[in-house]
Amino acid sequence: MRGGLVGLLILPLWLVVACGGGGGSAARPQAGPAAGAETMPAAVAAATPPLARGRVRAAHSTISGSVAPLWLAREFGLWERYGLEVELTNISGTPVIMAALISGEVQFAQTSGDAALSVQAREPEVLSILNTVGAVSHRMMVGPSIPRVEDLRGKRLGVFTIGDGNYAYLTKALPKLGVDPNEVVWTSVGGGNFAGLVQALAAGAIDGTLLTPPNDLLARRAGAHELFRLRDLGIPNAGLPIYTLRRLLRDQPQVAEAFAAGVVDGVRLFKAEPAIARRVLREQLRIEDEEVLEWTYATLLEPGMMLDRPFVDRAQTRAVLEMLAEEQPELRQLQVEQVTDTSVLETLDRRGLLPPP
Repeated sequence: MRGGLVGLLILPLWLVVACGGGGGSAARPQAGPAAGAETMPAAVAAATPPLARGRVRAAHSTISGSVAPLWLAREFGLWERYGLEVELTNISGTPVIMAALISGEVQFAQTSGDAALSVQAREPEVLSILNTVGAVSHRMMVGPSIPRVEDLRGKRLGVFTIGDGNYAYLTKALPKLGVDPNEVVWTSVGGGNFAGLVQALAAGAIDGTLLTPPNDLLARRAGAHELFRLRDLGIPNAGLPIYTLRRLLRDQPQVAEAFAAGVVDGVRLFKAEPAIARRVLREQLRIEDEEVLEWTYATLLEPGMMLDRPFVDRAQTRAVLEMLAEEQPELRQLQVEQVTDTSVLETLDRRGLLPPP
């Protein structure tokens, strides 16, 4: 029933783009640093010469703890240390954020590597340059009427948009568990915020969805239970890369290097300053419960979750591509080496801006 889409909330592309401020921004920027924010932490306080001069727009397609390095980079001026002013915003769903990247509304986009491959097959100008997320933390949370995986047949599974990261993950996971993706009803919730999926599940508008911490804990409190974890299925994972366009790397490589350097510093800050990391998670994810906050932070610190040396894993990406090509034959023509770039991080490594292996 892949065609049986039930649209709870689908924002048209023109509305998402129109939400931006002046200068054609792709979406309304998130709030800036809180008043009284900490001074530059010692973990990243050393002076750094600028790598570039300029201003760019960047976006992420989901609101989850995995985005924390970008939030930290914005709040503590980590990009500005390298000479780059960055306007950061959220644009929900891989198809929409990629449309914004391709049109030039944003210059950098962080989104699901699995879902982005189909876009790269059509638009080889799109390149992934780094990936800070090495493992998936998604849990499949379902209502009490679904005690077994086979009970998912005919049920409404929530995603932000058809073709987004959750959709890509589930269409890989379900066949491994003996369920055809065509046997479920794909239900678009929209918004790009996992809290919306939690609310839809609690309200009975959907029967199940993939959630990342702390949203899985919140769903459990509302009566849902965990059916399986993606990480336990041995499914290849292309992560949550950051993408840009080939022409930017060709014409302005220093801009890409400055952007990547700020993200790398954001990962370092997240791990070195737990109090700061927890505060940013609390504010950006609107977490008031301390147990939920600790659950989120601890999950993000698990081995392989947040990468200090965020090179795109080409072997994992290739394995994802091979799996997706079974249902999307057009992906067979895509060469992973042609749509991933290592030069940006290699340059940072030579300059000593990456931690040692």
